[in-house]
Amino acid sequence: MSFNHIVLQNILRDKWTYVSYFLSSMFSIIIFFLFSVIVFHPSLKSLDPDSTLGISLMLASMLVYLFSFIYITYSIMAFLRKKTKTLGIFMITGASMKQIRKLVFRENLLIGILAILFAIVLGLVITPLFLMGAKVVLKAETFGMYMPLQAIGLTIGLFLILFVVISTVITRFINKEASIQLLKSDTIIEKSIKPHYVLFILSIMITGILAYFLKTEHAIVDTLGILYYLLFFTSILCTIHLVIAQGLRLFLKIFERSPAYLRKTNMLLASNLNAKMKSHANMLFLVTILLSGVFLCTSILFSSYYNVKKDSEENYPYSFQYIADPKADDNMVKADLDYLENNLSSVRAQKFFIEFKSNEDQRIGYMALSDYNLLQQQENVLHQNEFIAVAGSRGVATITDNASDPYIKSFKLTKTIEQNLLSTGFQHSYFIVPDSIYQAIDYPVYKTYIYELDNWAAHIELANIITKSIPSLPGERYVTSKIDLYDTEMFIKSVMFFIGSMLSLIFLSAAMSILYFYLQTTLLQEKEKYIGIRKLGLSKKELATVIAKELAILIFVPFTIAIMLLLTTLLSMRTMVSTAFLQVSMASSCCFFVLFLISYLFIRKSYFKRLVS
Repeated sequence: MSFNHIVLQNILRDKWTYVSYFLSSMFSIIIFFLFSVIVFHPSLKSLDPDSTLGISLMLASMLVYLFSFIYITYSIMAFLRKKTKTLGIFMITGASMKQIRKLVFRENLLIGILAILFAIVLGLVITPLFLMGAKVVLKAETFGMYMPLQAIGLTIGLFLILFVVISTVITRFINKEASIQLLKSDTIIEKSIKPHYVLFILSIMITGILAYFLKTEHAIVDTLGILYYLLFFTSILCTIHLVIAQGLRLFLKIFERSPAYLRKTNMLLASNLNAKMKSHANMLFLVTILLSGVFLCTSILFSSYYNVKKDSEENYPYSFQYIADPKADDNMVKADLDYLENNLSSVRAQKFFIEFKSNEDQRIGYMALSDYNLLQQQENVLHQNEFIAVAGSRGVATITDNASDPYIKSFKLTKTIEQNLLSTGFQHSYFIVPDSIYQAIDYPVYKTYIYELDNWAAHIELANIITKSIPSLPGERYVTSKIDLYDTEMFIKSVMFFIGSMLSLIFLSAAMSILYFYLQTTLLQEKEKYIGIRKLGLSKKELATVIAKELAILIFVPFTIAIMLLLTTLLSMRTMVSTAFLQVSMASSCCFFVLFLISYLFIRKSYFKRLVS
């Protein structure tokens, strides 16, 4: 009998243990493959990799791969724990540690290769449906099926490397000391959680201080840079783990001293939680982190999807803006405006003509008060020695210092407007001055033609036609449209919405899969334990009650902690987030609760059925 034959027979004899590991690995690979199909789609070939969309897709792929690495590592660790008895038998029959490691390595590699092949085949079957869904969400006309050779190659290459690395590293955990535990696996009792109250309080204090600095001491945050965020993230993880571990320990201590401890099956429930306190705490921590990421990621991506219209208006205030350069040919400008007038003749639109003069070296524009009032539809009044400073770029502080200005250095600033006057970035700032002063300024004149359409978001096709026919030409004309920007941003946000939806489902499924896999690894021990307890007179109904309560703790405690973390984050950012962000966060939380409730009912029924079979 060859060594490979032993490997194969070992897998076949305990196939259900390997099936769980195989399915969890295949799930991770399919998700990465489907993301790769999107990233390498021919419709996105012209996408700038440095753009928001390109970076988002790349980060999403990296995040999924990182998730796969962690998830598969966890699956292998759980798989090894379930195989302890089998490995112990190999050891007492004379197998050396080198042979045991070789056996585990080949088993993992074989399962990994099969998982990759099955994932690719199943992924190719799912891909048309996946692309149809992406086409609807992204509103892309040409987002059709293609042969994803690059996605197949990347998936096979990366996951083959991943399985080789993980299988090699994981086998290092099997050593002579561990072999003693393997042989006594049926009698090993899990160590209880030790009290760490000082560390617990210290961790909360450090996290609180770092959070305070993040909100108020921006100089410290900017100085430390990425190091600060790594420290903050690490402190949050440590605090969450200590809160869960010490909280579970404290809860059980209080519960054992309460009158409820002696009621019905509560004593058995407390005994179960005490016996597996450490592993339960680790599971609660892992699921909490996954869910916290899901909730925060979902809220940010989904809320950004609903703010596109507002953001477009803040960047480009008008439906169409045509600025003629001082050096532009008059005939070209006339032809362009005639084209605009003809295309906009079928829609209701307000039309404005204004002009401004520009200090091109400092990118400061000067506008007459009459033109500013016309554009803003207001009645501002300025004396001869006063001016108004208006922002030229969104999010950039308005220039208000006029001490060195050759025309208005002695003027008094009466008002500062932070909303950019024209399309963001064209000028740094605008100085609004009395008409007589404007006439005396000797700078190049930029003639500006503005069209504001009623129900502008409904004219995307018209905007695409116009901006393609008369694009911006530096030195001649500058054409911008908030409708065109809205359409572009909607596509980007739709992709991010799609990514957010997929990542949320991935991590939600991962949380449930990890929990289910955790229950399966302890199924045989729990089954033997409950068989003994039932001989003492415990009914199936009472057993179901204990299991239901224990599963509820494992599922809904992480959900509750994740919701509390989300609410804490929203409360700390209440002045910086929009109403849409809060609404989406609450709506998504309710949806996830329903999914969690369904998952809980399914897992409870399946687990109890296998436990009493």
